[in-house]
Amino acid sequence: MDFDPQKNYYEILGVGEDASADEIKKVFRKAAVKHHPDRGGSKEKFQEINEAYQVLSDQNKRQQYDAYRKGGFGAGGFGQGGFDFGGFGGGGAQFDFGDIGDLLGGMFGGGFGGGRSRRKTRGDDLEKQIEISFEEAFLGVKKKMAYTRDIVIEGATQETCGHCNGTGRVMQQVQSFMGVIQTQAACPKCHGTGTIFKKNGKELENGGVMPHKEIIELDIPAGIKDGAYLKYAARGNDAAGLPTGDLYVKINVAPSEKYSRSGNNLHTKAEVSLFDLVLGGEVQVPHPEGKTTVKIPKGTQIGQKVRVANRGFGEKGLFSHRGDMIVELQVHIPKKLSKEQEKLRKNLQELS
Repeated sequence: MDFDPQKNYYEILGVGEDASADEIKKVFRKAAVKHHPDRGGSKEKFQEINEAYQVLSDQNKRQQYDAYRKGGFGAGGFGQGGFDFGGFGGGGAQFDFGDIGDLLGGMFGGGFGGGRSRRKTRGDDLEKQIEISFEEAFLGVKKKMAYTRDIVIEGATQETCGHCNGTGRVMQQVQSFMGVIQTQAACPKCHGTGTIFKKNGKELENGGVMPHKEIIELDIPAGIKDGAYLKYAARGNDAAGLPTGDLYVKINVAPSEKYSRSGNNLHTKAEVSLFDLVLGGEVQVPHPEGKTTVKIPKGTQIGQKVRVANRGFGEKGLFSHRGDMIVELQVHIPKKLSKEQEKLRKNLQELS
């Protein structure tokens, strides 16, 4: 045979002879990333660690390998012991690469044929988006949203897939730089579910479900932040015989010309007269709830910010609190002064 059973797989992989299955898998993953040819590693070294992993990750193969190293097999080696190593090193290698596909498929773009398929346990979750105004985010709002989800076709019956015998997986051979490898893939007939659906004797596509338009009323709470998600349980896609998935709605808050947000604080700007800054006073400032009164201390500077407590955003929750309103004061300069303003200007000029 073209495989050398005298190789020390423990040494090749860099683990002890008492290494656990989890440790072997962890070390292999790290070594595979380091030596993968797509990342500049050695093809020969990559083949060697794959070869070692194929033996040490399989309990039966590992037991036979350990027995051979301790002299438990005759001169015929593994070939006579029921374990065929033929083809490990050559171009015609055919062995189950499912585990390696599982480990490396995600790292290198699924180049190992996708690994083992996994059965569905529930319907797919859905994600939708909706935009609301800044004021709606502050106050909270109810909005209706139309969307499409999969629902189970009424009267559909479920049967075991004959193509994969209900396993949801089929074996396939893939040509790679290591030769022909055999791996598992999702059954093309049932798409990995192991079941097919029929109605009135005719096979149904799409797993026995069909698209259905629905309208849902969203209860968007006051104080919600831009980019937050609302979850609606069992409002996602159906899957025959399985729990329905969930619906996640992303809230996009449109920017405002009047306001901005920092944490739970509400920021805005207000124009006041120069006399208000100098002498102090009160002004009415627009607010999402209407208007709010802002007290201006004497001698306030242009551009100074005044804080109005508990007039910002509020959030629901055990430790929630309402933020403040931060008002940046800007001076409104009139083009023409009234008689009273002109008199006040002269008095201020004399005092300065």
